Amino acid sequence: MATRIVGDIGGRATPGRGVLRRVLGRMMSAREERARQSINAYLLGLDDATLATFGYDRKAIEEAGSGRFPL
Repeated sequence: MATRIVGDIGGRATPGRGVLRRVLGRMMSAREERARQSINAYLLGLDDATLATFGYDRKAIEEAGSGRFPL
Protein backbone atom coordinates (compact mmCIF):
# COMPACT_ATOMS: atom_id res chain seq x y z
CA MET A 1 0.00 0.00 0.00
CA ALA A 2 1.35 3.42 -0.89
CA THR A 3 0.32 6.83 0.36
CA ARG A 4 0.37 9.94 -1.75
CA ILE A 5 2.14 13.07 -0.51
CA VAL A 6 0.38 16.21 -1.68
CA GLY A 7 2.22 19.48 -2.00
CA ASP A 8 4.86 18.53 -4.51
CA ILE A 9 4.16 19.28 -8.13
CA GLY A 10 2.20 16.25 -9.21
CA GLY A 11 2.71 14.51 -5.87
CA ARG A 12 4.77 11.40 -5.33
CA ALA A 13 3.95 7.93 -4.04
CA THR A 14 5.79 6.73 -0.96
CA PRO A 15 5.57 3.33 0.70
CA GLY A 16 3.57 3.11 3.92
CA ARG A 17 5.46 2.79 7.20
CA GLY A 18 5.35 -0.84 8.21
CA VAL A 19 6.37 -2.69 11.33
CA LEU A 20 9.72 -3.78 9.93
CA ARG A 21 10.62 -0.23 8.91
CA ARG A 22 9.77 1.06 12.40
CA VAL A 23 11.80 -1.70 14.08
CA LEU A 24 14.82 -1.02 11.89
CA GLY A 25 14.51 2.71 12.51
CA ARG A 26 14.43 2.24 16.26
CA MET A 27 17.36 -0.17 16.13
CA MET A 28 19.41 2.29 14.09
CA SER A 29 18.62 5.17 16.44
CA ALA A 30 19.62 3.04 19.46
CA ARG A 31 22.95 2.19 17.83
CA GLU A 32 23.52 5.84 16.94
CA GLU A 33 22.86 6.81 20.55
CA ARG A 34 25.33 4.20 21.80
CA ALA A 35 27.97 5.43 19.34
CA ARG A 36 27.37 9.02 20.48
CA GLN A 37 27.83 7.95 24.11
CA SER A 38 31.10 6.18 23.29
CA ILE A 39 32.45 9.20 21.45
CA ASN A 40 31.46 11.54 24.29
CA ALA A 41 33.17 9.25 26.81
CA TYR A 42 36.36 9.30 24.73
CA LEU A 43 36.24 13.08 24.33
CA LEU A 44 35.76 13.56 28.07
CA GLY A 45 38.96 11.58 28.60
CA LEU A 46 40.95 14.23 26.72
CA ASP A 47 42.38 17.31 28.40
CA ASP A 48 40.85 20.77 27.92
CA ALA A 49 43.64 21.99 25.62
CA THR A 50 43.14 19.10 23.21
CA LEU A 51 39.37 19.59 23.25
CA ALA A 52 39.82 23.28 22.45
CA THR A 53 42.15 22.36 19.57
CA PHE A 54 39.39 20.27 17.99
CA GLY A 55 36.69 22.87 18.74
CA TYR A 56 34.91 21.10 21.59
CA ASP A 57 33.88 22.42 24.99
CA ARG A 58 33.92 20.11 28.01
CA LYS A 59 30.75 21.62 29.47
CA ALA A 60 28.82 21.13 26.20
CA ILE A 61 29.96 17.50 25.97
CA GLU A 62 28.89 16.81 29.57
CA GLU A 63 25.48 18.40 28.98
CA ALA A 64 24.97 16.42 25.76
CA GLY A 65 25.63 13.18 27.64
CA SER A 66 23.13 13.87 30.39
CA GLY A 67 20.11 14.62 28.24
CA ARG A 68 18.13 11.37 28.37
CA PHE A 69 17.46 10.38 31.97
CA PRO A 70 17.32 13.19 34.53
CA LEU A 71 18.20 11.36 37.74
